[in-house]
Amino acid sequence: MEANLKKIEADFFYRKPLRPDEAKPAFGLSAPDPDRPDHEAFRKTVNDARGEHHELSAAGFKLLTHDSAVTDFYDEADVLARYYPEMQKLVAAEIGAHAVHIQSHIVRNEAEAVSGKRLGAHRLVHNDFTPQFQETILPLLETAERVPKRIAVYNLWRRFDADGLDAPLALCDSRTVSKDELIPTDLHNYGGGEGFQIEIYQSSFADQHQWYFYSTMQRNEVLMFKTYDSAEAPFLPTLHSAFDDPRVSGQTVTPRESIEARAICFFF
Repeated sequence: MEANLKKIEADFFYRKPLRPDEAKPAFGLSAPDPDRPDHEAFRKTVNDARGEHHELSAAGFKLLTHDSAVTDFYDEADVLARYYPEMQKLVAAEIGAHAVHIQSHIVRNEAEAVSGKRLGAHRLVHNDFTPQFQETILPLLETAERVPKRIAVYNLWRRFDADGLDAPLALCDSRTVSKDELIPTDLHNYGGGEGFQIEIYQSSFADQHQWYFYSTMQRNEVLMFKTYDSAEAPFLPTLHSAFDDPRVSGQTVTPRESIEARAICFFF
């Protein structure tokens, strides 16, 4: 019985392969179609990684323990003043980067997403950046005292709802990803409002993808995963997506609340 609890079957929404005459996909220029005509659901096995050993240098993700002094992640000023330095220290200690810049964060709330007040869980298989990311951060590089030999970016994901059951985040072992299924996509208005444009990866379905999640994540846990690395050629991302756990379907659970921060790391 215990072995069955470690593996569940869930739907993941992949981008349909591009047609030969199809233009580069883009998000943010118009309201998304709720029917997702460009995506298709595939049933995949999701492995509960609790009790397993995963490393950033291998699978591309790792679960860390961290107690934050922030009591209200909706308090923007407190997040900027205290959470950013906390995450900066956590990342530097974990990977030994010479400089860590926490550039942005997103607070998600499934309940408030219904009214459009906040973003909700993102249920599409994707990665936050592509190798074009280095062009995006040219202004930051121009202000750096030294040109880094390597640039890596990590997402630091923490949930803080009461029971940790709604819309968990799954990660795909980066060693099971290939260039063949990656689809560069323009994302406009990144960060909301008058945000800037970046290029992300969507992914078409690949049978070899191996998915993992950490069940009932707690407030003092941070899921760190790689979203860009200039040292990798080719760069094969840690694809990720929220999913709905069929085991809690129909149950009363607290809506997912989460905060994610992005760490840009320089190695000289």
